[in-house]
Amino acid sequence: MIAMSDENLPWPEKHRPRNLELIVGNPDTITSLKTWIMSWKKGIPSKHAALLIGPPGIGKTATVGALSNELDMELVEFNSSDKRNKDSIETLVWRAASQQTLDGRPRIILLDEVDGLSGTSDRGGVGAIVKVIQESVHPIVMTANDPNSPRLKDLFKICQIFSFEQIAHENVASVLIRIAKQNKAKVPQSIINQIAENSAGDLRAAISDLESYVKRGTMETSVEATTRDVRRGNEETLRRVFMTTDTEIARRVLSESELDHDDLVLWLEENLHLHLLSHKELSNGFDGLSLADLSLGRIMRDQNWKLLAYVYDFLATGVAGSRNSTPYRKVNYSQPAWPLLIWQGNRSKEKRSDVLSALSMLTGVSKSRVMRTHYDTITELIGLKPRTTADYANWLNVDKTSLKKRSGQ
Repeated sequence: MIAMSDENLPWPEKHRPRNLELIVGNPDTITSLKTWIMSWKKGIPSKHAALLIGPPGIGKTATVGALSNELDMELVEFNSSDKRNKDSIETLVWRAASQQTLDGRPRIILLDEVDGLSGTSDRGGVGAIVKVIQESVHPIVMTANDPNSPRLKDLFKICQIFSFEQIAHENVASVLIRIAKQNKAKVPQSIINQIAENSAGDLRAAISDLESYVKRGTMETSVEATTRDVRRGNEETLRRVFMTTDTEIARRVLSESELDHDDLVLWLEENLHLHLLSHKELSNGFDGLSLADLSLGRIMRDQNWKLLAYVYDFLATGVAGSRNSTPYRKVNYSQPAWPLLIWQGNRSKEKRSDVLSALSMLTGVSKSRVMRTHYDTITELIGLKPRTTADYANWLNVDKTSLKKRSGQ
């Protein structure tokens, strides 16, 4: 058998389909999107942007790439690896949206996974996108996985919405058969059907599962124990990453995950010990996480997003490359604990600050003095007579939970 490389797969990010005939599923939606893009030749339509919504792996981004090729339009893409804060969008994206192309061709601007805009690095991104859309002379197409994301609220008002549905498993199966034939890989039809069924309409995941099967070089009659969990999100990412020992596959799974980069490190750190059981495996795994975390720190400090490729390399090597003796097993994954503890601690400090501010105003002394002379006394009294909590809270006009003395304080 011949293992499938990125070049042989039909449309990974660097080798997307160039023809619409290769796109599987959602034909009516794709036709409507094509009509909307072509309408720009007659003038700017009432909706200056399109928002493609649907689960990951069903061809939203691939469709835009194929349409740009078929319609002979220049494609300018900004994906989740790019810096997408207010300043970046108002300069780079605005420049692409407001200026004509050098060769006179029309242009499509693609903003991938806009529901993933979050955190300090993307601050002000949605507001800047809205402004650029209003001033654009080219069609702007955006993709999103989660229709319920609060970040999409403002975009729904000004965008033409195109909904992409999960791909039928028989269509997924036909693509897998074509890939297997192209790679001269003999995969039983029963395996093809199981992978397609388990994919839950996620073609990208199905291709990854097929590649994993072929690379194992076995003639298994079932893939029930090796295919991914059909639930999307955090557990799906972890299960697929920990399942493989191939760093290339692990890297692709990580780069396609809906988790942002910081959360990836936290989730892997929390659950690494469940799959890397030997001392050497665990040590190597944490070394990889440590190097990824250092790279993320440098990215945030210098805004050098070219280093993101190394983050995925370190994570993939640390997780998949370290497991060489412990067999894979299904486990229940835990949510990272320490960010929650930090949040709870910050909330506790905020509530205590409210109490200190109220006491400071009543007594006419500083908050630091009130802390030494009044706060501890009041909480001790409440500890002796918990029924008085509401009375003190009403007197200070604060939440009564802020007067509960916690261990360690």
